Amino acid sequence: MADDPFFTFLKDPNRDNFIAIRDVVRNHSSYAPYGQELNAAEKLLEGEDWNGFIDKGRELIPNYLLSPRFHLMRSFALKQIGDEESADMEAAMCMVCIEGIRSTGDGTEDAPWLVLRTLDEYDVLEQMGKSLKKQALVHKEGRALDRMECEDGEVVWFDVTDAFKKLNEEMGEGKSGQ
Repeated sequence: MADDPFFTFLKDPNRDNFIAIRDVVRNHSSYAPYGQELNAAEKLLEGEDWNGFIDKGRELIPNYLLSPRFHLMRSFALKQIGDEESADMEAAMCMVCIEGIRSTGDGTEDAPWLVLRTLDEYDVLEQMGKSLKKQALVHKEGRALDRMECEDGEVVWFDVTDAFKKLNEEMGEGKSGQ
C-alpha cells in the first residue's frame, strides 16, 4: 500500500499529497458533498450503537475520507468500545485532515482553503477556536467561495467550487441536452 495516496498523505500531510487524495475522493462516484449519510450514521452514536456506527462508517469511505468530523466521530465510537489505539489513530486523522485543508491556502479571499463539503468548514473554524457569525456564498472568477465572518471579526474564505459543481450536476444543471 506504499503507493496509496491516502497513506502518502497521512505520512506527509502537505498540500500536494492532500490535493492528490482530495482528487480521488472528488472524482469517486460516491462523492456527495451535501449528502446526509453522516447525519444518519450520527443517530447510531446518539443511540449508543458504537459498533453500528463503526460498521456504517465503512460504507462512508471514500466519500467522507477527508472529513475531520467523520474521523472524530469514529474516534469517539472506538473509544467507547475500548479500542484506544484505533481511537487515537482516528483522532490523529481528524487533525491531519484539518492540516491538509489548511495547507491549500491561507484562508484569504485570494488563497481560500479547499474543502470537499461545507461541514469541513465548520470543523476548521472549530479547531481554530472561531465562532461563525455570518456566512455568504460568493461567486468570483468561476469559483464558488464561502465567506465566513467570525464573531471576533476575522473573515476566512473557503473554496467550495467542487461541492457546488457536484450539486449542480446532481440537480441536472451543467448537463448538455444529450
